[in-house]
This record gives sequence, structure tokens and C-alpha cells, in this order.
Amino acid sequence: MSSLTVYHQSSPEAPNKLLTHAEDIASTLAAVGVQFVQLPVAVPVRAGSAVDEVVAACRTQLDQLMSERGFASFDVLSLCSEPRYQDGPRTSLPSAQRYGVAHLHYCLAGRGLLCLHIDDYVYAVQCEKNDLVQLPAATLHWFDSGEQPRITLLRLFDSDQLPVAEPADDALVASIAGLDDC
Repeated sequence: MSSLTVYHQSSPEAPNKLLTHAEDIASTLAAVGVQFVQLPVAVPVRAGSAVDEVVAACRTQLDQLMSERGFASFDVLSLCSEPRYQDGPRTSLPSAQRYGVAHLHYCLAGRGLLCLHIDDYVYAVQCEKNDLVQLPAATLHWFDSGEQPRITLLRLFDSDQLPVAEPADDALVASIAGLDDC
């Protein structure tokens, strides 16, 4: 189930609110310029699928999203800790970053935790299949796929080429409950 946990930066150990209804999540995030919608995945994919398989499966929906929202580039994160899907070691240590362009995260399978540090608050969105979160340019964020990753995530960017993330120091990363702690 999708959820949003909001923390004040002065007390990251104690959430201010926990929301589990999509409408409440969407309205809370909209107040800080972030869009949250649930968009059914047109063609199911499995966490850990090869990138080319994911792109082929969701090509029509991908093209539609890029056209409707004005995005020009994308990448795919597809991880599964099940032994048959592992190609090598996985890391899930989140680190804060920002992009100079708007972008969105669309969860096609599995789950992950997208944390946004905006003003004095951290908004931790537990994304599940069908969740789409659109971030404005320069939003400080990090993503946690957990110790046993199982996710396929499509990221779309408002630039012709894949942008390079700007790393950022944020002491709150280690203070906010991770995906495995939710």
C-alpha cells in the first residue's frame, strides 16, 4: 500500500503524519509542488526484468507519458534480490541528490521509498506499483530500494539527454526510517 510519512527536520525520529489514502498523499504533496497520481501500468512487468524487456513492454505508455508531460529522456531501474535475477552485488544505500531538471518516478513493479527534503520537512513516499511522483527541478531527494530490492522503476526527465545527479550532503538521510523500517 502506498503511503506518505512526513517528518519535521528537527525531529526525524518522530513522524508528524502518516497518510495512506491516495487523495491525501496527492494533496499533501501538491502543497509543496510535487505531483502524485496512481496510473495503472498498461502491461505488467516483473521486478528484475532486463531493461530492454521493460522498455518493450511499456513502450506505448512510455511514449504517451513523455508526450503528455513534455519529457524527453528516461532510464529504468530494475532490481530483484531473488537469486535467479541477480547479476552482481546490489547496493541500496541512499544518498541525497538533485537534478537541474524536472523528472518523475513511475513504479512499474515492486516498491521503493522516495524521500523528498523540501523546506523544513522530509516527505517519505512509499511507492508501490502504479504510483507516479513528479518532482520539480532541484528537489533534494533520495531513493531507498531496501536490503532485498524488488522494484522496476521508470524515471523520465525534462531534458534531451539523461542528466547527471548533483550529489548533496543531507544529514537527514541516515535519520529517516528506510524502506525496511516502514
